[in-house]
Amino acid sequence: MASVKPANTVRFAWWGAEESGLLGSEHYVAGLTPAEAARIALYLNFDMVASPNYIFGVYDGDNSSGTAPVSIPAGSDKIEDVFERYYAGRGEPYQDSTFSGGSDYGPFIAVGIPAGGLFTGAEGLKTAQEVATYGGTAGIAYDPCYHQACDTIDNVSHHALDVNSDAVATAVLTFAIDTTLVNGVAGKPGNRLGQLRPYNPTTVDPMADRYSS
Repeated sequence: MASVKPANTVRFAWWGAEESGLLGSEHYVAGLTPAEAARIALYLNFDMVASPNYIFGVYDGDNSSGTAPVSIPAGSDKIEDVFERYYAGRGEPYQDSTFSGGSDYGPFIAVGIPAGGLFTGAEGLKTAQEVATYGGTAGIAYDPCYHQACDTIDNVSHHALDVNSDAVATAVLTFAIDTTLVNGVAGKPGNRLGQLRPYNPTTVDPMADRYSS
């Protein structure tokens, strides 16, 4: 991607204090002026992307599973489509991951900014059906070292990391060039001034089931 000249600004963020209640992302979104928020075309969230006992989950932007407890901004379904087309083109299975509102995308969708992302599983237990689809071991956590001292740099699935690294690059490059799919604005992001909501922390539940699949 070093030779790519994106049309849009791509901002990378490493949020602090997510486990304490999304404090970093909340602080960022709460500090945006209406004009600044309106210029953000979309937000991509990559929290769990290489769990040892992985699944390939895509945030359910169209709420086709009907399980989202939060309002999902228009355009999020188009982000989901980009990831799903990537997995299909690579011959990899994938499944919906519920927008629970409890990861760092929460403050963004709370104000109406479209979002999407990937999820390979956390403390939940892998099902026999998922083993049939992805391999791995049924009845144990997707990430047995989740929030534990054993969660080191070695605690990854190299296959999932390889697949999802390319998935991340595909989505970032797609929207760095053009956000029309998400917000109907050719080439450039934004122009939603007056359409977004003020940030209200009570609309985000940081203790929600963050990692539903």
